[in-house]
Amino acid sequence: MLEMFSFDAAVPLHLFEYGLKKVRTEQHWHSFYEIGYCLAGRGLFFIGEETVQVAAGSLLLFPPYEPHIGMAAEEGCSFAFVYFSESLFAPDDRYLLRPFVRAAAWSEDEWRARQPAMPGWPRPLFENMLAEYEAKPTAYGSLLRASMLTLGVWLHRAGEGRFGRDQWRERHDALERLRPALDAIAARFREPFDLREAAELLSLSESRARHLFVSAVGKRFKEYLTFVRIQEAKRLLATGDRSVTDVYLACGFESAAPFYRSFKQLVGLSPQRFRDKHRNEYSRF
Repeated sequence: MLEMFSFDAAVPLHLFEYGLKKVRTEQHWHSFYEIGYCLAGRGLFFIGEETVQVAAGSLLLFPPYEPHIGMAAEEGCSFAFVYFSESLFAPDDRYLLRPFVRAAAWSEDEWRARQPAMPGWPRPLFENMLAEYEAKPTAYGSLLRASMLTLGVWLHRAGEGRFGRDQWRERHDALERLRPALDAIAARFREPFDLREAAELLSLSESRARHLFVSAVGKRFKEYLTFVRIQEAKRLLATGDRSVTDVYLACGFESAAPFYRSFKQLVGLSPQRFRDKHRNEYSRF
């Protein structure tokens, strides 16, 4: 969808420092995991329908396919971001991805209260990872893996304390149960694809599959599929010269009316106004 880069050859992550824009732009999503750590300043993050205040020390977690965008306050707001694939962790360690079942935000105070034994707040860890990723000294990939594994352990313990073990396990299991359908949508959203096919992939009835979508990603099947298609339409409109008709056909819409209606509802602009506003300005963030 929005992946406009390849992960580093030595380690499946991408790490960078970024200053949030001072105006709100459209939410985006991607198929990998994301961690954001606020280095300085203040701002807001819009995560689905929720608005979260962030300040220096805030830590944000985004699972795949979670819509979000950040906006800086007047004094500015800078973040360290880590994009990574689940393959960063060995199969036996992938339970550490449970904190990413839903988007989550941690303030420095809450983190310290949940994890008093952790040696300091993660700022030194992020600063060291940024330096390693930029300089790429010998064995930097191994060091980055070790740093992410350490962070993953502390995030898992904090999340378990926040939600309780049973709810923690249920949230993770729902997303893992749904994963075959999510992967199929990511691969096939340009084609006709319906709830019946998703349910067959999951070996569930359509009613059970519908319930699982709401439990795991907070959206009904059709809402989720439409969101995926509109995100790709935004990318095509902002980065190419294809006609609007070619764009909506390339994204799996069979006619203009549902495309225009869904685009205006989710984006707040018509496709042409979105293109005029964002041509040559499509951000990697």
